[in-house]
Amino acid sequence: MAALTRRPRRIALLTSSRFWRGSSSVFAMLARGLADRGHTTTALAAYEVVATQFTTQGVSVRTLPVAHTGLTAARALRGTLRELCADIILVDMARDIRHAAAASLGRSLAVVYCISTPEAPRDLFTRIAFGRVRVTVFLTEEHARHTLAAAPFLRRAQLRVIHNGVDCGLFHPDEAAGRAFRERYDLPGGPLVVGVGALAPEKRWDLLLEAVALVAPPAPPVVLCGSGALEAALRAQARQLGVNATFLGQVEPPTLVGAYNAATCVVHTRPDETFGLALAEAMACGRPVLAPASGGPVEVVGDAGVLAASEDPRGFATQLERLLADPGRRAALGAAARRRAVERYSVERMVRDYAELLESLG
Repeated sequence: MAALTRRPRRIALLTSSRFWRGSSSVFAMLARGLADRGHTTTALAAYEVVATQFTTQGVSVRTLPVAHTGLTAARALRGTLRELCADIILVDMARDIRHAAAASLGRSLAVVYCISTPEAPRDLFTRIAFGRVRVTVFLTEEHARHTLAAAPFLRRAQLRVIHNGVDCGLFHPDEAAGRAFRERYDLPGGPLVVGVGALAPEKRWDLLLEAVALVAPPAPPVVLCGSGALEAALRAQARQLGVNATFLGQVEPPTLVGAYNAATCVVHTRPDETFGLALAEAMACGRPVLAPASGGPVEVVGDAGVLAASEDPRGFATQLERLLADPGRRAALGAAARRRAVERYSVERMVRDYAELLESLG
């Protein structure tokens, strides 16, 4: 256990999300890492499906009625935080700011807003509640610049940039895992494009399918790992475009490692992505990545991947064709991606940065 330079803290991590999201998995990694440093951590979830995931990942969790803003939620959270003797709470959604602000009235509770959305909340109640926030943590420098320009009220709190982290021990180059993944899902041995993320409108998987349809024949098959409301629509689009697409739903981390390692290229298409956890995971697996030249991915990928004009299927298709035709370039990019992930996006680095921040709060 790492030695503490300051007193151990009691830290709550609140999410009222209905689904297990990238920010939820980051909270789980953060909770475990901070606990390893001697702090007491407890996740607080609004929905049982999210609470179950925290439990599966070895995180102490409570389920509270905080899915909606109101007196019931405020009382439940305030009582639980008092019972836990929490002195710090991390939040990642607008309603969670409101919940935490109410719970902090009349007591010493440092509220840390870990913003993971492209835009800051601007409704009046959240802006008032934001007066109780001590620190806002952004995912990239670009994320901070863009968000602060649109929502300068965020400057009322301390500001920090802390990159998300991925488990570079779990997510690592593994040719055997890639072969096993292809065999398990009866995938061909040639080029394969993989996308990872929720099948939701903001992810813009429709752009990926359009881009693959524009690639000179034979177009590579596509595997999408993720679930969501758009699955039926995306399946229909793939059929209409003649794209060979396999939809696996949400998969467990070991299967995800196989998916990344099976990929000839991992593609991410969301134009306003704040970070891109799937990009960092793919990079840790030593895979070449293709992402939009906008938002967080520009900073995350750097010179260790390929960028295409946002929301431009033809541009994505052109870059994809070039990657598929150049194994030497793919190998060089994959090696650079692995180095960049280990140096910049490890869980250990993320936990250390958060620990230094939280341990500094009086």
